Amino acid sequence: MQEFLTPDGMIANDFVRQSHQLGHLLYWHKQGKISVQVRQDKMLRWLLINDTLQSVIEINHPEHLLFPHLNILANLFENSPSPSSVLELGLGAGAIRDYLKSRYPDAYVTSVDNNPDIIHCYKRYFGGDPMCALKCDDVMHILEQPKKYDWIILDLFSDLDAPLFLFQHKFYHLLRAALNDGGTLYINFLAEHDSQLKQLTHLLIANFGKKPIMHAVPDYANHIIAVSK
Repeated sequence: MQEFLTPDGMIANDFVRQSHQLGHLLYWHKQGKISVQVRQDKMLRWLLINDTLQSVIEINHPEHLLFPHLNILANLFENSPSPSSVLELGLGAGAIRDYLKSRYPDAYVTSVDNNPDIIHCYKRYFGGDPMCALKCDDVMHILEQPKKYDWIILDLFSDLDAPLFLFQHKFYHLLRAALNDGGTLYINFLAEHDSQLKQLTHLLIANFGKKPIMHAVPDYANHIIAVSK
């Protein structure tokens, strides 16, 4: 496993680039233009969509965060009051969810993904409790419900084409409305162009009335963003 990790315990860039060829295949399914894979090598197991790495976990310690952007996210969590309720939009292999359940055991975490394949893989290959709060649903439908949360974690950006609603005012209006007073929205944003980052910043300022906290992730296209209600 060590050849896949950097000295500080993060996933190596070479692993990210070659993950669709490494290890052995546990699961593969294609529907339409989207293929989902689960692969494993020694103590690591990972999820890919269309050969692009989405999540990776250490099998014996799924609560460990192995991506640099997730460690930045966890550092931001530490600066906020512990939540009672969390809404995670985008499940992947459940790395964020598993960390939250370990670090904040009293928090009720609801994870949403619109791809039943992803939820199936989490339950079968990544240790997800079949009875845990997972919803296969449309994000907009979830946000239009009256329930409110202390934290909302938005992790829907990937190398696939981003849904149009991710760049629309209505979406961020709904996100703000779904937060409790003093609650925080966290975003893992994958920016292909600076214009996308500027557009997102504008949407957040327009809907939250303040400039978000923003952290670029060295050597990655990810930006970790936080803004409170």
